[in-house]
Amino acid sequence: MSLLPVTGGSTGVATRVATHCPYCALQCGQWVGPTGDVDAREFPTNRGGLCQKGWTAGALLDHPERLTAPLLRESRSAEFAPVAWDRALGYVGRRLADLRAEYGPDSVAVFGAGGLTNEKSYLLGKFARVALGTSQIDYNGRFCMSSAAAAGNRAFGVDRGLPFPVTDLDDAEVVVLAGANVAETMPPLMGHLGGARLVVIDPRRTPTAERAIASGGLHLQPVPGTDLVLALGILHAAVADGRLDTGYLAERTSGFDDAWRVAAQWWPERAERVCGVSAADMRTVVAWLAATSRRYVLTARGAEQHAHGVDTVTAWINLALALGLPGRPGSGFGTITGQGNGQGGREHGQKSDQLPGYRSISDPAAREHVAGVWGVAPGALPGPGRSATELIAALGRPDGPRALLVFG
Repeated sequence: MSLLPVTGGSTGVATRVATHCPYCALQCGQWVGPTGDVDAREFPTNRGGLCQKGWTAGALLDHPERLTAPLLRESRSAEFAPVAWDRALGYVGRRLADLRAEYGPDSVAVFGAGGLTNEKSYLLGKFARVALGTSQIDYNGRFCMSSAAAAGNRAFGVDRGLPFPVTDLDDAEVVVLAGANVAETMPPLMGHLGGARLVVIDPRRTPTAERAIASGGLHLQPVPGTDLVLALGILHAAVADGRLDTGYLAERTSGFDDAWRVAAQWWPERAERVCGVSAADMRTVVAWLAATSRRYVLTARGAEQHAHGVDTVTAWINLALALGLPGRPGSGFGTITGQGNGQGGREHGQKSDQLPGYRSISDPAAREHVAGVWGVAPGALPGPGRSATELIAALGRPDGPRALLVFG
């Protein structure tokens, strides 16, 4: 952040901060003044504009219910009361130390968030594994982007949410949005989609779907839970209609025969009977993507938050690869991140199976490297712990954590 003097106030000079909106992944640039007043700032994602969430973000700073001091209660039957920071931090530190001494390091768990900065994510992971010595650390991204992360690792060998700046979408001709309602969740993104024909995949008729129809695009409404069938039906249409980029597949991919063995079972007419989207619309989507050079396939929570979310995202990646989208200028596959730093949160060490720098906590070489940076023995680092879903399920169980430290 940078502090800049501006005219105003009784002294003639006040200070406003150049910062970013705290909400969605766009992290739009904004100015925040001394009384919580907000102005839009020029930044690539929002280009001088803000959505309603951004314009009202400063109202939280002086809200009468905002906490301005730590609250502490000595027992569950007592009322919370404000205390000094030294007392609050000392109390937490003593309780964590007592639990570790009595029940072991894994009796204390840590839960992070995709809203933390890279630096905070890194320090949180280091604090958990070195200061507390616990393996029980994960973050809320496990509930949103873990399917996309696993699919990205499966297909590309790396999890890289959106591997291009959103400004690349400005020149897009066709954009497929699978499970995204960005007109409501991140409105400034719509400013980058104004020139594109949109294909929105959502069971609901959302404002984003309305925009797709207005753009001359399509709104595909699959029966809830059938997103995977729809993706496979569209991939089948690409093969059957001769739309594959065979040169790209031969030069830059492997394993297409295995992918086809699955998609071959889902010819569009069969997929239509299951997901409710017409076979004609599936073929139209393929034709639009194949006929243009500036095209993108983007997935979001609607495609990912399924019991088979990894397979669903993989199917959309397979479609993008079959048509030769990734790795070409003005074209590609990406996952729309929800929180401000869901990607960095995974990369910097607050995930149960990862050390900073996307290093696997089970890899001896990675453990040795990170231990060397931290000045501890590799054997002192705990192994992989419970994922967020397993961690929360274990709370209250005899074998589960006795304390949960939440940052986010």
